[in-house]
Amino acid sequence: VLKDKYDSDIPRTVEELCELKGVGPKMAYLCMSSAWNEVVGIGVDTHVHRISARLGWTQKECKTPEATRKALEAWLPKDRWREVNMLMVGFGQQVCLPIGPKCGECL
Repeated sequence: VLKDKYDSDIPRTVEELCELKGVGPKMAYLCMSSAWNEVVGIGVDTHVHRISARLGWTQKECKTPEATRKALEAWLPKDRWREVNMLMVGFGQQVCLPIGPKCGECL
C-alpha cells in the first residue's frame, strides 16, 4: 500500500494514516509529530488516558482514549501537545501505576 499509494513514503494526514492496517489515532498523531513535525493532536494511550482521569484533567469521565484526547486538546495549550504522551507514558510505567500507584512519590 505504501509503495503503490504513497510512493514508498507514509501518508501525510491522520485520516490517511488511520486507513493503514494496524494504525489507530494514537499512532497516527505520534507519527504526524515525529515524521512530519506537525502537531495536530495528542497521542493518547492507556497511560495518558488513566493519568489524565486521575489528575482531573478531563471535565467528565472519558470512556475512550479518543474522548480523553478531545478533552485534553480543549484546554491544553497546543505547544504542549507534543510532549504529553512521552512524559505520561514513563510516569505511568514507573510511578502512576494502574494498580498500586506510588502516590507518595508524586504528591
